[in-house]
Amino acid sequence: MKKSPAVARSTEIGQFVLTSDKGEKISAVEGLKLSQRMGAILRDSRARGLSGDERRTLIREQASSKK
Repeated sequence: MKKSPAVARSTEIGQFVLTSDKGEKISAVEGLKLSQRMGAILRDSRARGLSGDERRTLIREQASSKK
């Protein structure tokens, strides 16, 4: 019998960890796609090594400047 793949979850709090790769796969199943603009923002934030909170702040700033 094959072993099932390890599930990424925090051992401290027992919650699942949703990585960006897995999030992209879920979105693809749902038929959702990133716009080119949003993809560029996320690539830039990843390259700069920003934390999740910093990324969310950057996205909020970008969304509010678009208006």
